[in-house]
Amino acid sequence: MEPSCGDGVFLRQLKVQNQKFNKVIAIELNRAEAEKADNIHLDNTSVINTDFHLYCNETIDQFDFVVGNPPYICYQYFDEEQQKDAAKIFHRAGLKYTKLTNAWVSFVVGSSLLLKEKGKIGFVIPAKILQVSYAKQPREFLAHFYNKINIISF
Repeated sequence: MEPSCGDGVFLRQLKVQNQKFNKVIAIELNRAEAEKADNIHLDNTSVINTDFHLYCNETIDQFDFVVGNPPYICYQYFDEEQQKDAAKIFHRAGLKYTKLTNAWVSFVVGSSLLLKEKGKIGFVIPAKILQVSYAKQPREFLAHFYNKINIISF
């Protein structure tokens, strides 16, 4: 799964590298970007034009691997429904949703909840996850949720 596929940069790489997979679900809120991703015509791939928070709360699908570069959007720029849906994700994970939360946090937590038991996740996230106070809960969640975390920093 790719929870914020944009114009399909990860999907394009799957096609270029001729990667083997059974099925790919790609989520994108922006209709024009979702259409670009869909136009890659990657076999066994569904590009869904919706908000990831809504998708995460409604799907029963589980994934072997999640990859992405989530949006960096402050809480106050979410509309009311996005705030409610992001809060539901936090609640499911046993976390408290605050007004300091950024979208990348709810994307990482929500994607983690959608993994199969031995699933893996790879995300491009800001280095501040290791430093800022609002990321303390997500850091603790990740430390308990995963048995191994690799950080690649530039």
